[in-house]
Amino acid sequence: MMKTTGPNRPLLSAIVAALIGLTVQVPFGSPAVAQSDTNISKTAPNEVQGQSEDHETSGTEGEAPVEEVGLAEIIPLASKLPGRLVVLENEIAGLLGVSEIEKSYAEIEADLKDSADQLERLKDSKDYKYNKLVELREIIKQENELFERISQPLNQAIRQLGAWREEWLAEKELWEKRQSSLDKEGEFVELQSTFAKAHQSIDTALNLVLPQLGVMLTTQEKAGHVQAKILALAAELDGMLAEERRGALLNTFPPMYSSKYFSQFRSSDLWYEFQKGLDEISWPDSRFFARQGWIIFVQGLICLFVIITLHRNRQVLSESDRWRFLVARPFSAGLFLAFMATILLYEYEGAPGTWKLANMIVGGSAFARLMGGLLEVSWKRQAIYVLVVFLVASRLMEVLSFPLPLYRLYTFIAALAGLLFCLRWAGESIRRKDAGYYPWSLRLGSLFFAVIMMAEFWGKKALAVHLFVSFIDSFVTVLVFMLFLYMVRGGLEWVFRTAPFRRAAVLHSGDTDTIVRRAMRFISIAIWGLVLLPAILMIWGIYDSLEGAMKGLLGLGFDLGSQRISVGLVITSAGVLYGSFLVSWILQKLLMDQVLLKRQMQWGVRYSIGRLVHYSVVLVGFLLAISILGFDVTKLTIVLSALGVGIGFGLQSVVNNFVSGLILLFERPVRVGDSIELGGKWAEIKRIGLRATTVQTFDQADVIVPNADLITNQVTNWTLSNRQVRLTVPVGVAYGSDVPLVMKTLLDCANANTMVIRTPEPQVLFLSFGESSLDFELRVWVLDADHRLKVKSELHQEIDQRFREANIEIAFPQRDLHLRSMDESIASGLSQSKG
Repeated sequence: MMKTTGPNRPLLSAIVAALIGLTVQVPFGSPAVAQSDTNISKTAPNEVQGQSEDHETSGTEGEAPVEEVGLAEIIPLASKLPGRLVVLENEIAGLLGVSEIEKSYAEIEADLKDSADQLERLKDSKDYKYNKLVELREIIKQENELFERISQPLNQAIRQLGAWREEWLAEKELWEKRQSSLDKEGEFVELQSTFAKAHQSIDTALNLVLPQLGVMLTTQEKAGHVQAKILALAAELDGMLAEERRGALLNTFPPMYSSKYFSQFRSSDLWYEFQKGLDEISWPDSRFFARQGWIIFVQGLICLFVIITLHRNRQVLSESDRWRFLVARPFSAGLFLAFMATILLYEYEGAPGTWKLANMIVGGSAFARLMGGLLEVSWKRQAIYVLVVFLVASRLMEVLSFPLPLYRLYTFIAALAGLLFCLRWAGESIRRKDAGYYPWSLRLGSLFFAVIMMAEFWGKKALAVHLFVSFIDSFVTVLVFMLFLYMVRGGLEWVFRTAPFRRAAVLHSGDTDTIVRRAMRFISIAIWGLVLLPAILMIWGIYDSLEGAMKGLLGLGFDLGSQRISVGLVITSAGVLYGSFLVSWILQKLLMDQVLLKRQMQWGVRYSIGRLVHYSVVLVGFLLAISILGFDVTKLTIVLSALGVGIGFGLQSVVNNFVSGLILLFERPVRVGDSIELGGKWAEIKRIGLRATTVQTFDQADVIVPNADLITNQVTNWTLSNRQVRLTVPVGVAYGSDVPLVMKTLLDCANANTMVIRTPEPQVLFLSFGESSLDFELRVWVLDADHRLKVKSELHQEIDQRFREANIEIAFPQRDLHLRSMDESIASGLSQSKG
């Protein structure tokens, strides 16, 4: 490496400083560097001011203090410099090669030249401009991203070299001050050689750093010119796109009935326009395959993976109603899923139009095949085929830059065909008695095609093409997403019904359907709101790209104080809250039907634990949701204080019931499934909520009872400790009956009933001598309180039958009438009747 002598070092430093000053004025590729330079420029006055203040201070107090180093430390410190120099040489050797970076910048500059030439051709083009400008802008965007990736290591290397330069310049200044302070008059001859070697090591280090830094700064200066071209092209493209959007729907062309329109069909003019369109076609080149070949590789892997998976699992997947059509067409399924997985990658990587067209033809054909196997109605299959043909044909004409009069004629004929097809399919739908929205949708589609025809016929070509292409693209996009969601649901059903999941007790058939249904509701809302709706907005030209549509849609909102509430935050917050409910439901099923059931816990205990888990998970989800919206969770104390005021005025009963519900869940005086007696009526606990408890009477009437009534009022729980209940049957027999026989008969009736338990034993008690009967009581124990009335009815029947067989008379009230006085005529009548 070239060394620089002492007199030439200031010149080299001046050159480097000039390069640094030049590069500050040139826009660099890396935003980080531009920001760093800006920060430097902003802080420079303060630094200069601080330095001047320090200089003034030092001027009043004398020279700046030098690090005090004794004579014993000079030689050891100098001996470390060669080692540091070796480390510096190794680190500089490990820096990136400038030649590779310059080669990459040259390739980018060549691509920019091709893009600039294409932009110049588009300026002279009369049609097909908007879509090609969008594609060209994506190419420029990719070139800018590639430029930034290349510039990042260069900027890091420049920062490192600058740090080394500052370090060794500071070291040089420090050694000069040491030499001037310790060897002022040269009295230490031994130290002179030490200082000379130290200065030589420092000069060598600077000679290593400064040339390398100069070369890299020169390369960065070239990079600044490259990025200037990128920014200029991007600005010009944005201006042309804005102009096209403003004038696209207002431009007027010759009406199709005018002679001026028919004059455009001269063979020479059409052939020239066709040749010009072919010359402007962008074909894939070596740079495309070098940069985006990995997308093609991923696309092939996905296709092979889907085909092999469907083939190996064809027997299992054939059992699924939603995946049977994929098994019948595995190649179409592989091509379609590979196309869906990489379509956005091709859009954002700036693929040529011909390559996108080829992918669209393959993906559209696979989509039509899959939908044809899924749909059983003939007119629906025909509609899919016609839409795909319209989509591919329109894209083909745009890529080939088809002559304008022929493209207008194609749009008119295609709209006419769409109108006739819609009317025909609407009639078939009515004859088949399909859902009512099918005929109305088809009639609305026919009206839309009629509007397109009229616009094209009267010379509103841009409006007609925009409506036609946007309508076809939107309809196909919606159908593609519907098919994709249909396949996702089939995949979820297949996953949850595989052997590992079937062994889980939580995933019974009904539970699996519920999980899949709730998960698909969440997935569908997310896809339709976050992807499909932005895609539709992009198709209709409201936004230029899908990324811009998503940002614009999700950025809509309003200001709530100092907090911005956007659609994206609301969707994310709602998703987190809905996800907490879904996770809570799954955890409840898992705990109640699998974990706690294996521990032989009662149903009421399992239910209470499940509800507590539900409330805990939902509370965490609620806190996360409001934190996502930007609200400080710690400020909830203010809300709670406000609620306290509301509670004091009118929410006492609500809070009372809420606290009572917590007591019911924790203390558990009543549980789900318990039989209670409330207000003189028997009922069963069905559900315990935070505000009220649902009970069901034996008449199958659901009664909503506030939780506070179950806590403050007296409630008879027949099944709190156990479900055994004692049943008392009072029996009265006539005076003169055989008492031992009566007691034996009652015991035999109790022992004959299979629902009466033997321990404790049934008892018969002779209670009293009644007014009209001898009063007995049969006491038996029933295993389950729910069978109480049934056992009582059976015992009554058995007692009646056995008393009849034993001639035991069941007493009934009897009264004796004593007459002290009566009318003489009545008395004579009675005496005559007796005689």
